[in-house]
Amino acid sequence: MTRVLRIFFVFILLGFFIFNSCIDRFNIPLDEPDFILNVEGYITTQPRSHQIRLSRAAKYGPDFLGPSRPVNLATVLIKDNEEKSVLLPYTENGIYITPDDFAAKVGNSYNLEITLPNGDRYISTKEYVNSVPKMDSVTYQAVRTASENRLNDVIGVQIIGHFQDPQDEVNYYYWRKLDSDFAIIAEPELYTLPPTHPTNPRGSAPKDCCVRCFYKEFPAPPSIMTVADEFFNGNYQRRMIAYILDNGTRFKDTYRLDMQHLSVSAEAHRFLTLMDQQLRLTGSVFDPPPANIRGNMVSLKNPEEQVLGYFFVSDEQFIRTYIKKENLEFFLTPQSIIPEDCREYLNIGGSNSSPGFTPPKLSVEPPPDWNPD
Repeated sequence: MTRVLRIFFVFILLGFFIFNSCIDRFNIPLDEPDFILNVEGYITTQPRSHQIRLSRAAKYGPDFLGPSRPVNLATVLIKDNEEKSVLLPYTENGIYITPDDFAAKVGNSYNLEITLPNGDRYISTKEYVNSVPKMDSVTYQAVRTASENRLNDVIGVQIIGHFQDPQDEVNYYYWRKLDSDFAIIAEPELYTLPPTHPTNPRGSAPKDCCVRCFYKEFPAPPSIMTVADEFFNGNYQRRMIAYILDNGTRFKDTYRLDMQHLSVSAEAHRFLTLMDQQLRLTGSVFDPPPANIRGNMVSLKNPEEQVLGYFFVSDEQFIRTYIKKENLEFFLTPQSIIPEDCREYLNIGGSNSSPGFTPPKLSVEPPPDWNPD
C-alpha cells in the first residue's frame, strides 16, 4: 500500500510541474518602417488641368524603398505671390487636379502646400516662372549609333530645336516628351492560322482588314533633356531636344511627336539633371549606387524628413511635329512585320488576354486633330 501511495504522489508531483511549467510570452518589439512621401507634378503657363500625384513608399534602410502607394484624400493647394490660392480636388490613385483653365503667370512665384489625412503638412520652396525663349522651328534627322552588337547599329530619330538664346540672361531649359500618336502598319495578308488549328495548323489565311491603325504611346526611350545656357549664352541654337528609338514599327508610316519646351529654375534644373543621371545607369559594377534624390518639399513638422519629388513651374511652348518615313535618310531594316489585322496589335494571337480582360482594339480612324500635311 505504501508503494502505491508513493507512486500516486509521484504522478501528482509530475502533473503539478507539467501544468505549471508554461513558457512565458516574449514580445519582440518590431519597428514600423518609415514612409517617404513622393510628390510628382508641375504647372505651366498653358491653361489646362494640371496634375499633382502623391504617393508614399515604405523605407527599408538608407536606399531601398518598397512599392509606392497612392496618398488619397489629402488637401492640396497651390498659392502664388499675389495671395491667390487654388484647391486641387482629389480624383483617384493619388492624383489631384487644377481647374481646366488654370495657368501660371510669367514673373509670379508659386508654392505647393499639402496636408495629409493624418494632419502632417508639407510645403515647397518658392518656384518662379521665368519666360522661355520661343522655339523658331523644329526639324528631325535619322541617326545611327554603334551598339555592343557590331553587326547591328541602334537606329533612332533626333528632334532638333532651333531658337535664339537671350544674351546676358541665365536660362535653364527642359524638353519634356508627351504621349504621342503614330500610324501602325500591319500585313494582314500574311496572317496564318494558329498552330493549334484542328485541320490546318499554321496555314495561310489572309485577312481583308486592316492595314493602318493608330496607336498612342510615351516615346521611348525615357530620358530627361535639360540644359543650362552657360556655354552658349546669347547664341543661336540648333540643339537636340528629343530622341526616339526606331523599333521597326514606329516609323513605318508617320509618327506625331508632342512635347513641351519649358523654362525651369536653377534648382529644378539641378534636380532634373540628377534624375537623368539615375536613368542612364547601365547596371555595371562601375555605376554608383542609386540614391533617393531630395526635392524641394519640406515637412513643417520635421524639416529633416526626407521627401522625394519636385514641384516646379514653367513657361511653356507646346511643340508638335510629324515625322514622316519618306523624309528619313534611313530607318531600321528589316522593319517589323505584323501579320495580323492592325486592330489586334495589342493582342496578337490572344497573347495578352487573360480571364476577364481583353486588350482594346486599335482604331483605324486617326485622332481628330491629325494633320500631317
